[in-house]
Amino acid sequence: MSDSPTISVIMPVRNGEKYIAEALKTILDQAWPVQEILVVDDGSTDRSREIVESLAPRFPAIHVLDGPRRGPGPARNVGLRIAGGEFIGFLDCDDLWPADKLSLHLARFARTPHMDVVSGFVSYFNRQMTDAPAPDPAATTDELFHVHLGATLYRRTVFDRVGMFDENFLYSEDVDLMLRIREADIPMTILNAVTLCYRRHPESMTSTYTAEEKRDFNRALMQSLMRRRKTGSTRPLPPFKHLMEE
Repeated sequence: MSDSPTISVIMPVRNGEKYIAEALKTILDQAWPVQEILVVDDGSTDRSREIVESLAPRFPAIHVLDGPRRGPGPARNVGLRIAGGEFIGFLDCDDLWPADKLSLHLARFARTPHMDVVSGFVSYFNRQMTDAPAPDPAATTDELFHVHLGATLYRRTVFDRVGMFDENFLYSEDVDLMLRIREADIPMTILNAVTLCYRRHPESMTSTYTAEEKRDFNRALMQSLMRRRKTGSTRPLPPFKHLMEE
């Protein structure tokens, strides 16, 4: 890792006017500066783009890009194609980053230079503080590890090795990416710390477990199995608990 690692953050948005300013604030308020925030507008019909464009003159790191209007995976790929950072982070427009997120990730990368992916725990919350973009201390929360892009920081070279998001997925494109990372034996660890605050609300794409979401999840698993069989590998992927810090 260089002495001054650069970070690109990619945020897809479609009609996120209620939350996007607060999500961006949690990126801008990180102790470690972010060089570019690529907001990919994937066909918003509300004030999302207007809100972001009003912030851009004050925060030069923010750039607004046009998305293909085909869902989060293709929108993230728009950002990935031009991202210039040594490290790549993702944040959905309705979620929040803890204030120490990037510092925790970068400290781990510095301690273990061979590491390519550092993830962490997710805090699911249902109520935000009224005066700050953070979960209300009285909110109902659950903390656990789950495959979430926003909880993870990746070296840019990871995507050179495994490719970008599979644009055939509407859901579980993050699961598919993680499976390809695991299959490639890319060095990864999971911090014993919360690195994403995930907002539970009715408008979320994953607020209910639909038949389409189940279909895509199962398809990601099946494609992983087929890839491993094609290479002659019959061993199951090691469980995530082996990657967790004590």
